Amino acid sequence: MRVLILFIVFLLGGCVSSDGSSESSPDSAIEWHRKAAEQGVADAQYTLGTLYDYGIDVPKNRQEAIKWYRKAAEQGIANAQYTLGTLYDYGIDVPKNRQEAIKWYRKAAEQGVADAQYTLGTLYDYGIGVPKNRQEAIKWYRKAAEQGVADAQYTLGTLYDYGIGVPENRQEALDWYYLAAEQNHVDALYAIGMIFHSTKEDYPEAIYWIKKAADMGLDEAQYDLARMLSFGVGTEENKQQAFIWYLKAAEQGHVAAQFYVGSAYDFASGVAENKANAFVWYQKAANEGNAKAQFHLGSMYELGEGTTVNKAKAIRCYLKAAEQGLPDAQHNLGVMFELGDGVVKNMSEAITWYTAAAKQGNAESQYVLGTIYESDKSEPQNLHIADMWYQGAAALGHKKALEALKQNSTESRTVH
Repeated sequence: MRVLILFIVFLLGGCVSSDGSSESSPDSAIEWHRKAAEQGVADAQYTLGTLYDYGIDVPKNRQEAIKWYRKAAEQGIANAQYTLGTLYDYGIDVPKNRQEAIKWYRKAAEQGVADAQYTLGTLYDYGIGVPKNRQEAIKWYRKAAEQGVADAQYTLGTLYDYGIGVPENRQEALDWYYLAAEQNHVDALYAIGMIFHSTKEDYPEAIYWIKKAADMGLDEAQYDLARMLSFGVGTEENKQQAFIWYLKAAEQGHVAAQFYVGSAYDFASGVAENKANAFVWYQKAANEGNAKAQFHLGSMYELGEGTTVNKAKAIRCYLKAAEQGLPDAQHNLGVMFELGDGVVKNMSEAITWYTAAAKQGNAESQYVLGTIYESDKSEPQNLHIADMWYQGAAALGHKKALEALKQNSTESRTVH
């Protein structure tokens, strides 16, 4: 009991010398902690482990820290159990051992350590080291959320938002999101905004929450805010402000935002036209696989805008975008193969790409296919195929296709 009393005194910041006077030397405090720990005082063992772990008034020594954490954990100190679980989970100065980690996480979680409860929920959610069990995950998420763990509150909100493992319930989702948002959980702020945007269609309220997340640096929120400003959704259209938010997201590596920054510079949308800057941002997005950026980069190489003309690079860019199904890129490839522009002329290849674009509703490709089949008299059905493509283009308002149909109709009446 005397050891325990001395330990409590030291926790309060002092120690008692043999003559009853008070001392506050760090060295003497450490020694009293050590004596208490060596006599089996579990709280002292945990505290001593923490001091060695962080090098507080003693040389940092992780192995010594682990020794004392283990002693405290074996005596049931919940925070020591959680700490030991974390060390085994990430292999921090102990061999990585997921099962050992789970054992200690569970002990701590069962004693009410909120972070351990959330971690255990995550492991069950994704089947990491344990069989995947969404209901068990939800149980632990809820326990952690009720203790105020913002990540757990946000995760529960997400599950209710999308009906994952629980009945879909947007109001329940909002309730959990709001709790997390009160702790400035950035993803929760954004999620609230998206519920108002997509479900409730309350765009001003959506803007309010999305901007909160954007101000905290969430790139997806910055991008969505830019889109809303660009098109005047829930707010007045403001291309200049839209560009600022696109740029913030783009600088964080948001690929779609990088494309729109390139487009803004390319077409002077909210910023002065600057083809060289457009080229830089298109290239960033194109390198990450953005098809629209690949197409526009190809166009800049083809026309020599923001860079020198390079037809071979233009074709490579168009090809990457075309293989992702972008009709404009497919059409441009058709043109280059038809004309032999930067590539060996190949009419069969041109028709392949025109057809791919035409089937996706590209009116110009439909019209061009019409002209190609109309001029090819080798097969009797070609005129019918030409008319089919002209009709498709005309339905989309293509003026030349309309004229071709009128002329063909006139010629047909004349022949008869």
